[in-house]
Amino acid sequence: MKNINKILLGCILIVSTSGFAQEYKYGKVSKEELAEQSYPIDSTAHAAVLYEKKHIHMNYNQSQGFQLITEVHKRIKLYKKDGFDYATDEVFLYHKNSENEKIVSLKGVTYNLVDNKIVETKLKKDGIFKNEHSRYYDQTKFTMPSLQEGSVIEYKYKIISPFIYNMDRIYLQYEIPIKKLDVVVESPEYFIFKKFTSGYLPIDVKESNHNGKITLTSKTRSGTGGIGGGAVKSTFSTNGVDFKVIKNTINSTNVPAFKIEPFSGNIKNYISSISYELSSVNWPNRPVKYYSTTWEDVTKTIYKSGSFGEELKKKSYYEEDLKAVVSRSENQTTKMMKVFNYVKNRMRWNDAYAVGTSVGVKKAYKEKTGNSAEINLMLTSMLSSVGLDANPVLVSASNRVIAMFPTVDGFNYVISRVKLADGSHVYLDATDRYALPNVLPDRVIRGSGRVISKNGTSQRVDLRPRKSSLKRYSAQCQVDKDGVVKGKFNVRHMDYFAHDFRVDNGAKDDESKVKRFKKRFGLDEIEEYTVKGINETGKGVSESFNFISYDQVESIENEMYFSPLLFLRDKENVFKSNDREYPIDFGYGFTNTYMVNIKIPEGYEVAELPKSGGFKMPENIGAFSFRSNIANGMIQVVVNETVNVAFLPSEYYLTLKEFYSQVIEKENEQIVLKKI
Repeated sequence: MKNINKILLGCILIVSTSGFAQEYKYGKVSKEELAEQSYPIDSTAHAAVLYEKKHIHMNYNQSQGFQLITEVHKRIKLYKKDGFDYATDEVFLYHKNSENEKIVSLKGVTYNLVDNKIVETKLKKDGIFKNEHSRYYDQTKFTMPSLQEGSVIEYKYKIISPFIYNMDRIYLQYEIPIKKLDVVVESPEYFIFKKFTSGYLPIDVKESNHNGKITLTSKTRSGTGGIGGGAVKSTFSTNGVDFKVIKNTINSTNVPAFKIEPFSGNIKNYISSISYELSSVNWPNRPVKYYSTTWEDVTKTIYKSGSFGEELKKKSYYEEDLKAVVSRSENQTTKMMKVFNYVKNRMRWNDAYAVGTSVGVKKAYKEKTGNSAEINLMLTSMLSSVGLDANPVLVSASNRVIAMFPTVDGFNYVISRVKLADGSHVYLDATDRYALPNVLPDRVIRGSGRVISKNGTSQRVDLRPRKSSLKRYSAQCQVDKDGVVKGKFNVRHMDYFAHDFRVDNGAKDDESKVKRFKKRFGLDEIEEYTVKGINETGKGVSESFNFISYDQVESIENEMYFSPLLFLRDKENVFKSNDREYPIDFGYGFTNTYMVNIKIPEGYEVAELPKSGGFKMPENIGAFSFRSNIANGMIQVVVNETVNVAFLPSEYYLTLKEFYSQVIEKENEQIVLKKI
């Protein structure tokens, strides 16, 4: 009895002794489900979850202790080929030291209707793939076989975990609609949980309770054995632990698909979900024990770990090399840049996100490759060793869902911060070959961070760029009598635009870059394409070419009609929804400047020219200006479009939508040329 009490006190329990009521039985797919051509409530859906059940509970095994059990049963209808992606699923299994989660009883079936008969194809081993995902997670990925438009797929599995404190976030919505969803989470009365919900759908959690019991078997031996000692006998007895089980039930029907809007960021931050955090344990006749932690506790735990704080202390592996790179007599900025460029040029990121080292900084340095922690802890150590005030920054990168409560798993990336003598801060990420001081990759600026000092204390930091980035377009054009537009075009990418261009196009050939312009602007011919500055990190990137376009001008009798920005105009508003419940994430503020000069064709005069003007959004969120002029036989147009904020709350959505509606309207006003 004492042993079981100790186990209960030290664990987070999700306990269940009751069955899970099912309305959809595994293997019982109907012809009606297979014959259905579209989802009745949302005809645009390429796929729909017909049924999902998730049951999270706890089993006690006397030899292994408590185990967290997650049971999943899912049935999905695939209406169109675009929905086939939902026939692949993946499960991430945590492991630490000698303990690991495992997936068992995985099975699946694809159902098709052939000649009015249901044909079943089972998931086989060749459709299941197991990989090492990261230092602490393995991945089991499976793809259902024999997919056709109209298929129904069904699968089920069980996850057994010794990490009973580690319950994953439960998603209650997807990018496709859900017809029926049943979720049950159960815990004993002694354990008090905080529930955290996200998203914008109402979540109805019904709470009930029932009796639970764990039966323990003990063995007692009697007799001493040997001569005259009598036979050794074993007597078995049972002892029960009774408790009340708190049951949370969520039953949802006709859950709408989560609608992905432009500039959404990580949509998993906004999809409806629920998470559980153990707050306290209130065992009878014992003091209440509190388990909730703070971000300060989390960062201290990470800093003290051998794969983080201890790795920061190591210096011998680079000291001799670093002496040849930087001199202690140089100023702070010079030393910082030399160390940063040295690490950036020597090391290659292996695409692994991590807050702890995998192979260690010494081995990573030798092999010239490492994860985000190895590279940037190495960078931080080197910066400190040359006398700079450098500290690591824990980051929840853009691919990590924002943690609803303080947890070590809330972070998955590391960068470095230097505090200069003037009090300014410089953020550095040596995993990015195109990075600059305070120019960080998209995966970082869209995330959140906490800088950790040497005593383990931390402070939240905003990694969004303060300065807006600039992109400048210019076109020198002439229109012939047939309405064909010819000219020279240039675009200059600055700041984050230049960084993103290098990331997206640095390894591509010129032909690929040209195709991108043809697709975006609908240009018919592009010649003499050149790009400058792509390898000069820190400077802008310029692209230039000659072009011909046959459909920018509409000719009606003796008049020509065209937009003052020609192919550079925005043809439609990307913000189409009538409302929006989650924020708009641009990544960084920006200004797009357009300068277009159009030579008036011989024998024509300007009959109509859009008037100069402009408008603004409130609170300095953004502005638009339009200037037009005629001089020396040229139509001159200058347009500035600015959004000063990187991240905009949803309450500003209608303001932003109206702003861009006005932009579209102004850019699509017509210049009219009349034949003299």
